[in-house]
Amino acid sequence: MSLTYAAEFRYIGSKAKVCAYTFDGKYYLILSFVDFDDYKLTNSPIVKFLLNDGTIIKLKGYDEAVKITSTAFNWGGGISTGSSKENHYVLLPISKEQIDKLVEGVDRIAINTIPKVYKKSNWSNKKKFGALLYVDFMELSDDFNIQSNVLEDYELE
Repeated sequence: MSLTYAAEFRYIGSKAKVCAYTFDGKYYLILSFVDFDDYKLTNSPIVKFLLNDGTIIKLKGYDEAVKITSTAFNWGGGISTGSSKENHYVLLPISKEQIDKLVEGVDRIAINTIPKVYKKSNWSNKKKFGALLYVDFMELSDDFNIQSNVLEDYELE
């Protein structure tokens, strides 16, 4: 019997979502953010959580990977239109103490996008967001605990 663990992203709006991640004994929050309109992610992303008890968790991260998707349409007669979308994946170190505070619940979120700050005070599953994220971190396994069916493709002797 094999167990499967897939990162579960928690949405904080239609263009932003986060998930728990661990590697080498350290915890991280991964932010997936799609640039749009007046909200472009900076090279030094910061995510701030205002908790229900009034405390603030501030996470500074690294824009580790960008996926650019481009589309183009040829209308004929030499006329074409196109667009592209940038999806960023940011690695935000988070301490065990900060993870424990998530249980308080998250009231608001701010991300340092430019030229406007991305702010959210309402999103789906807001009431359970902090507790669910906390559980996600607690369920993470270490680097060598294989919890997927990747090895099922190989015969083990």
